[in-house]
Amino acid sequence: MSEWSTEAVIPDRRSSAAVFSDLECKLPEKLCRGGTTCRHPERPGRVDPVALDNIRRANLPTTRVRVGASDTSLDLWYVDLDVRADGVRRFREWLSCDELAKAERFHSDLDRARYIVGRAALRGVLAAGLDCSPAAIRFSYGTNGKPKLEGGHGGVDFNLAHSGGDAVIAVADGAAVGVDIELFRPIADVESLARLVFSDVERRALALAPDPVSAFLNGWTRKEAYVKALGLGLTAPLMEITVSLSERAKLLSTGLPDQSVSTWRLLNVPHPRAIVALALGPGLESIRAT
Repeated sequence: MSEWSTEAVIPDRRSSAAVFSDLECKLPEKLCRGGTTCRHPERPGRVDPVALDNIRRANLPTTRVRVGASDTSLDLWYVDLDVRADGVRRFREWLSCDELAKAERFHSDLDRARYIVGRAALRGVLAAGLDCSPAAIRFSYGTNGKPKLEGGHGGVDFNLAHSGGDAVIAVADGAAVGVDIELFRPIADVESLARLVFSDVERRALALAPDPVSAFLNGWTRKEAYVKALGLGLTAPLMEITVSLSERAKLLSTGLPDQSVSTWRLLNVPHPRAIVALALGPGLESIRAT
């Protein structure tokens, strides 16, 4: 497997105006090579972009990213989860029965509404690419809960993350993808948190960091994005995985004997209010075979 540059292809910081410049919310015509489509008998046709005016496509300088020895296409959207009540009611119609059941288990009305909007936004983004209704999207789930499209749509992988009222959706073609977001905020005791989830190398780097909170959030989002791309979530050996805590995102140790750092790419993603990290790795089939 050939080496790849550690230079991030996505800038570390962008202004709010640049990040949210796509005011018309233009969604991609296809997420899948080969023109795969799906249809829903009751709700045919493409998603109405007006219904998704809470989504802004990230203004990235490139949508092709080098991962290992090959390129993968990458699309990214930022989502405002706090919408009006009539918007939440409209989005509920797109969700499946199991998603609606999960929504009802939230004790907080705010958390319930944000969950509904986030799932609807994910469905809207995928439906725009597959040329179908958001309600027609069908998910299946891995052992640890990572969703995938039923039927296998051209190697497309996707991931959703949220923090407060902000969410991020990442879609990759030909690679596994994971994303995480944490809003900028004070953290009282990062050292105690680090002892629960950071490796020895990461804790030493944290102790030397000029801004421990930013360093912790860098490390946590990168590590979380990586394990989400793997489909392991918090079942992964977090304290055996090592990532950089500095501005340059890098996977230093995979924590797993069947994974190599040379086949993974960590990236910083610009956001005006949060630290966002994205992980790209071997294609879906190679990960599921491990």
